[in-house]
Amino acid sequence: MGVEYRGRFDRVAANNTRVDFECVIKIDGQRYDLSSWANAHPGGAEVLRKYNGLDATKAFERVGHSPDAYRLLSSFAIIDIKEKSRDNVQEVNDKADKLTIKPPPNAWKKKLFTPEDPQHFHKTCGIFVLVHYIWRFYQMYFGEMTAGFGSRGGQGTSYLAILCLIPHALLSLSSLIFHSVPKERVVGLPMIWQEFRMHSIIFALRSLVATVASWMSIHFNHDPLVRKLALVVSGVSVLVANYFADEATRKLRPSEPESTTATMPYWPGCSVATQKRFKYFYAYSQFLATMACIAVTNPAYPFAVMLPIQLAAFLMTMVRKGFLSSKGYHMIYTASLVMPFLVVARRYFITGSLDAPKMLLAGWLLYRLRCTGINKYYIWVPVIIYRVLLGDKFTKFDMY
Repeated sequence: MGVEYRGRFDRVAANNTRVDFECVIKIDGQRYDLSSWANAHPGGAEVLRKYNGLDATKAFERVGHSPDAYRLLSSFAIIDIKEKSRDNVQEVNDKADKLTIKPPPNAWKKKLFTPEDPQHFHKTCGIFVLVHYIWRFYQMYFGEMTAGFGSRGGQGTSYLAILCLIPHALLSLSSLIFHSVPKERVVGLPMIWQEFRMHSIIFALRSLVATVASWMSIHFNHDPLVRKLALVVSGVSVLVANYFADEATRKLRPSEPESTTATMPYWPGCSVATQKRFKYFYAYSQFLATMACIAVTNPAYPFAVMLPIQLAAFLMTMVRKGFLSSKGYHMIYTASLVMPFLVVARRYFITGSLDAPKMLLAGWLLYRLRCTGINKYYIWVPVIIYRVLLGDKFTKFDMY
């Protein structure tokens, strides 16, 4: 008498702690039980739910799955074996190997060049943004401290520098064309989902507004009226960004206990202590990023903190497509968070100004207040009011 074996004995889907629904699909005539893995599917569990009990061959091939996805698929094959062979691991594995579907030629190209961006607009913006970041950070580290946004060696501000910010906005906004981004968070790996994408767009735009406001203050030689306007615009952008981020979370987050950073998945073997260090640094960096936006001193500061915001979304997409590991994501993202610290450190060593250490300390104090459970608006509203009304009396905003 034959029995069905669902999945290989030596393969366990990563972090599959729950099975919310049955999902059995058919591809090329072979049935696969993906129930235990559905919540870890890079495209979201809802996609698999739609094809439960149906033939998904065309949909599977149309997406352009990676070679790893083809190899993983065989792990969930439903195999008919004899009752006496139920414990014969090698027999089952051999049968599963024979069912492995070979990926089509150049499968990786289909993963990179998806039909959702047929004109490659998003990718073109991405290439420009990458080159732009390299150039600006080179200036921050080895050239003038405004990275070309401000004094330009005493030659005045540059309108071209502001125009170069437009592709950054377009890159973030054009990410909305990708409808395959799942609404639910994928378990086990740091893959992009809709809530995180909206947060990335919102906070990137916040940094852009703050960069323009800082540039505007320099451009008009810190005229008191313009200076006050720049401070108000930056402060309001921070509050507006927080509000829209909360709205995005309310509409897109399916589970209340989740968080965009605190519940971020880590790689297998990463200790709890190491995860806590990452989480602390991520959260502290977020507070400093907000401080950089309301400082309205050097336009390079809010621009620099935009790098990890936009890079995180790209890295998560690479994880989702199978080109980057979970550990690789955290290492690269952490490095991008460190880069703005180096910009601030260079200013301190060149000018000797204590503004940078004061900002680091203030960010830490505000972060600790937030850890006590104080509402973030109770924290940031007084800080922004103080910055607008009194901040310039204690800050050398004309030293970049």
